[in-house]
Amino acid sequence: MSGTVLSTSGTLWTWTVQRVAPKSPPFVAPEGGFEPFAVGYVELPEGVRVMAVLDVPDLASLRIGMPLRIGVADGVPRASAVERTAGTASGGDHG
Repeated sequence: MSGTVLSTSGTLWTWTVQRVAPKSPPFVAPEGGFEPFAVGYVELPEGVRVMAVLDVPDLASLRIGMPLRIGVADGVPRASAVERTAGTASGGDHG
């Protein structure tokens, strides 16, 4: 069996926001209480879609096609927004 190295950036394919805390147990709320969070599929240039927690400062900023950088933290795929530079075209608002 051989592995394939995948890109660390892609675009948001789709997402949803978890606004209700999971049942407890097994869920243990963090010290500050439950905060809504987003999960979505990030499409990589290789055509692979990776499900990841979306680490964005504002859930309302999520848009299909937005560029994301993907990595792993505590064994969980996580994606964060890529800062756009001046003159870079922005993705459409499909969310």
